[in-house]
Amino acid sequence: MLVVVITAIYTTSTIRFDIIFFTCSLYLMLDSKLPHDAVDRLTHYINVYILDATHERAKSRESLMAEPKGNATLKAIAEEAGVTITTVSCILNNKGGKYAAKTKAKVQAIADRLKYRPNALATSVRTGKTGTAGVMIPNRHQFYSRVVSGIHDTLLNHDTLMLLCWNDDHPDGRTFGDKERRIIHGLVDRRVDGIILRPAHEDLDRSYFEEIWERGIPLILVDREMSNVTTDFAGTNDEVGGALAAEHLLFLGHRRMLYVGDSNISTSNHRQDGFLRVLTGTRDACGQAIEFYSWGANEQIVELITQQPDRATAVFCINDFIASQIMSLARDAGLSVPEDVSVVGFGDQSLPDAAVGLTTFNQSPAQIGAAAAQMYLDRVNAPGHTDYRTILIKPDLVVRGSTALAK
Repeated sequence: MLVVVITAIYTTSTIRFDIIFFTCSLYLMLDSKLPHDAVDRLTHYINVYILDATHERAKSRESLMAEPKGNATLKAIAEEAGVTITTVSCILNNKGGKYAAKTKAKVQAIADRLKYRPNALATSVRTGKTGTAGVMIPNRHQFYSRVVSGIHDTLLNHDTLMLLCWNDDHPDGRTFGDKERRIIHGLVDRRVDGIILRPAHEDLDRSYFEEIWERGIPLILVDREMSNVTTDFAGTNDEVGGALAAEHLLFLGHRRMLYVGDSNISTSNHRQDGFLRVLTGTRDACGQAIEFYSWGANEQIVELITQQPDRATAVFCINDFIASQIMSLARDAGLSVPEDVSVVGFGDQSLPDAAVGLTTFNQSPAQIGAAAAQMYLDRVNAPGHTDYRTILIKPDLVVRGSTALAK
């Protein structure tokens, strides 16, 4: 009997009190074994508990009803603050420079207490902007994640959110692929204010971007330019990087060197140009460019770094991943890095399997992303400007164990 009563009491938070009271009273009346004074006491305790619980439930309900729902209006804030709706709007939109600090603090405090949030949809209809940037970039390695970090942080500091989509290098020279086409259409359909793009290939057909331009949507390229599209671009000063690599190896006494790259990529061509320009301007130095993805490239590289007496003693590579493969080729050919051949990469990527630390270049990818995002913001806020800008970040040489004095 007592178990039934206690169970009923502990369940008052989930079912109606009148049902509990009726059930408990029924059991008490039916149980003739309990003394009358015990029945009276239990009935009294149940009634007191129910009255207290009902009171607490009512207080809780009143508190919830009084709690701001986050749908406060500018008018409600203005009335409580004793200012105009225009004043409230300016202050909450960071355009309240002409108002006193006391007024701004008062308006902000009221808005915070009422949990005011602006109506993004209404703002979009009024301004024609969604405050959303479309970003399409590869997700292959750390470099691009750092670029995205720079983009994200810069946009967020200007109240712009990023809609991120991944794309990858496409093996076909001119087709973009259904995946990338769907992404572009999806971003346009979602009314992004602009797009930041790292192209999947440099020779993309302009028709893929016609819809973007026809709608007046700004397009910012990052890391890789396109041969047939002129627009804002943020990337690495690759020619300077190539020149710095040549100067570093010349300082170490190397005079015969290789550049291993990919002529289908402009960044590779710029690095090659800077590298060979410095070597050409040095009286007793020479350099040769090798297409890494060409047929028989590995055999050619091994021959050039092993043949005596005029073998190449240093190799500069388009990126760290190819540099890692060159070091493996050298080891397989019986050479030591850097004692027999020095190797320089590009990108400062993590290479956990490398036998020695790779001398390479830090491209400051977060800074590149921030520059692209800033150009995006400038273009969105001033769409009438037709002059396109290019921002190139100088890479920093990071000297590690893969380069040494030439023998």
